[in-house]
Amino acid sequence: MSWQGLEDFVTRCRKRLDPVRGSERLPETGDMDVLGVEEMLAIRPAAVLIGIVERGDEAMAVLTRRPETMVRHAGQVAFPGGKIDPTDADAAEAALREANEEVGADPETVELIGRSSPYVTGSQFRVTPVVGLLPAEFHAVPDPDEVAEVFEVPMAWLMDPANQAIKTAQWQGRERRYVEMPYGRHRIWGVTAGIIRNLYIILYGRPDGRV
Repeated sequence: MSWQGLEDFVTRCRKRLDPVRGSERLPETGDMDVLGVEEMLAIRPAAVLIGIVERGDEAMAVLTRRPETMVRHAGQVAFPGGKIDPTDADAAEAALREANEEVGADPETVELIGRSSPYVTGSQFRVTPVVGLLPAEFHAVPDPDEVAEVFEVPMAWLMDPANQAIKTAQWQGRERRYVEMPYGRHRIWGVTAGIIRNLYIILYGRPDGRV
């Protein structure tokens, strides 16, 4: 099962994701097995906004490409987001703040609908994805210091397991599995692709039929 339209997607989010604010129920996923005890203790909280905007009859997800000058994940595709600051009330507030800073999304116009599984990265972040609907008139205004490019991808494409390729690679002497989703000239992979696949599994079940 996969994408059946935005209304169905929102209904599934409200039923199966964690509420925007409140206790977490969904287990964290990601790269915990590559981090040692001290590294896990030094994990920093972060949040991203999976922002979805209707363009005619199609729902599109807003993604960015990070500048090559960034210290971490340079040049990679990412959802708008970043570290949760002490002044942020929670992950949702952090995701909205970062989306406003990076792509100009007005927090007052975003309808938040749920939180997906936290994703622990090998770079020692615990990323909470927050799903939200952007207004139809949304037009990205990227911050050139943090965003090299903003682009949109159909949710129907992202929520299709046929586009979520599982690859393997050697990393620190071990074979690692990761998700890769080539979209045109964009390579969606690693943390961002992992977050997308986790969201798909939560909402639609595993491609092999297991829930």
